[in-house]
Amino acid sequence: MTTPRNPRRSEAVATHAAGKKPETPLDFLSNQHVVYGLIVVCLLLYFVTGVWMFGLLIGLCIVWVVVLEFAQGTREHGLKDEIKETFIALLLALLVWFGASFVLNTSSPLNAIVSCSMLPHISRGDMVVLSGDRVQAQQEEVSSLANIARAQVYENGVLAVNVNGSMYTYCATRQGDALCKRFIVSPDKFTEKHGELTFAYEKCAIVMDKTGDKLYGPCVSYMEVNGNRYYTNLSNDVVVYQPVKGEYYSRVGDIIHRAYIRLQSKEDGKTYFLTKGDNNPIFDIQVYDENLKEGNAPVELSRSKGRILVSVPFLGYFKLFISPAAIPTPEGCDRHYAKWDKN
Repeated sequence: MTTPRNPRRSEAVATHAAGKKPETPLDFLSNQHVVYGLIVVCLLLYFVTGVWMFGLLIGLCIVWVVVLEFAQGTREHGLKDEIKETFIALLLALLVWFGASFVLNTSSPLNAIVSCSMLPHISRGDMVVLSGDRVQAQQEEVSSLANIARAQVYENGVLAVNVNGSMYTYCATRQGDALCKRFIVSPDKFTEKHGELTFAYEKCAIVMDKTGDKLYGPCVSYMEVNGNRYYTNLSNDVVVYQPVKGEYYSRVGDIIHRAYIRLQSKEDGKTYFLTKGDNNPIFDIQVYDENLKEGNAPVELSRSKGRILVSVPFLGYFKLFISPAAIPTPEGCDRHYAKWDKN
């Protein structure tokens, strides 16, 4: 009587006899086509679900592809030649970067959009090309910009409270306060004076992208200086700037917001920008974190890295995927202001 043979054992014996080792998960992932396939699958899942883990997997796969390319080059040409070729590739990349920096007159010719503060005009994951030439924005002259982040809030023309940053950030942690309740219900009755600048509020409709539902909340209507009112002008350039260390926005790196207006200060002779994200309710100088005791100052011209020359959709995601801190989707990416639907 013949004993039945175990097919798995027989396969293992045959593989051993042929001089081959059984496949392992590492063997499976050593196939570059498989890794590229994983990148495509995770990319689709990331955009469909928004789950940040898929973005992290894409970043790991990208790093793994580089490792596989290096290993394959080492097997084919030897370690010495592969290191040489890698060095040449990095040198060429640096030459292109510095060449673009020289031509475009900026230290940062390429940048990836991380936040959703410029929706719907510029999206998270876009790759932007910067130019360091003159920024297009209206200009006014003021005596001084000292203490501009401190605000006097008026309700129906009567001084109501002095705050750091703005009435908006003041009420963010005081929604039960009677004054804040009135501000949320009727923001058009409130104005803020920041030195020589005045900001007026209105009630804005916010569209939830997935459902189309609308929410309503306070947002800045216009800014007034020297008797002139300025509303958001989409023909103004979007600038990239580096916040000063110690400012609230310095915690997130470079900021990409629209230049609302240029201000020439008589006090120091310098030029500053007031900036604001199209998808933000208030100006950057109106932002204040009461827990950290940090706000933002106007953007000095020297801190500007340039204006956006062109934006390429989705290409910036590959930079985000290899930056784990930038992978989770930030707040505000699921909504935009209804007023932009008219443009």
